Amino acid sequence: MITTEQKFNVLNNELLINIIDDYNFRESYETSTMNKASPGSSLYILQEILENCLNRRLEFVTGNFYKHSKPYLPHTDFKTYQNNYLNIVIPLFFSEELPSLVIFDQLWEQDSITWCMHQPVQYFSYNIGVKGCPYEYPVKGLTNKDIDTDLYQHLPHYPQACLFGLSGQAYPFVPGSIIAFDNRYIHCTSKMNGEKLGISLRFKQ
Repeated sequence: MITTEQKFNVLNNELLINIIDDYNFRESYETSTMNKASPGSSLYILQEILENCLNRRLEFVTGNFYKHSKPYLPHTDFKTYQNNYLNIVIPLFFSEELPSLVIFDQLWEQDSITWCMHQPVQYFSYNIGVKGCPYEYPVKGLTNKDIDTDLYQHLPHYPQACLFGLSGQAYPFVPGSIIAFDNRYIHCTSKMNGEKLGISLRFKQ
C-alpha cells in the first residue's frame, strides 16, 4: 500500500514559472472541459526532483498537465496493464479561492472509472464514466455511514447522499507542493472558483 502524503515547497518559484510556461506555450490541448497536455520536457526535470524528494527511483508510466474550472467527479486512474500504482499530483496554479484535492480512504481495485452520481453518464477518454455512486459498487473500505461533515464542507456541489460511505482528507492545492497517493484511491476536486492548473504523473509501484 502506498501512503498518501503531501510535501510543500518542493518546486521553487523559478521552476514553477518555467513549468507553467511549458504548458502555456503548447499549440493545442485535449478535451474542452479539462485542457490536458503531455508532460513533455517538464517530466525529465520533475522526475529527478521527485526521486530526491521521495528518496526512491521512479519508473514513469503516463501523465499529463490539466487545467479546468469545473470540479472533477470522484474517480480513479489505475490501469492494470500500466501498473501505474503511484500518482503524484503537482499543483501549479489557481486563480481564485484555494481549492483542494480530496482523496478518499476507499479503494477501487479494478481499472479506472468515474462515478457520474446524480449527473448523466459522461464519456471520458481515459476513465469509464459509470452511472451511480461509489457506495453502489464493490468499493473496498466503505464506512456504511454518511460522509463526515468536515469533509463534506469541501464537496457541497455534490448531493451528500451521493457520497455515502466515503471518508478521507482534503489536501490543499498549494502550488509547488506534491501530493503522492495510491492511484486506486477514489479522489476528486473540491469546490472551486476560477481555474486551476496541475500536472499528474503516474509511476509503477
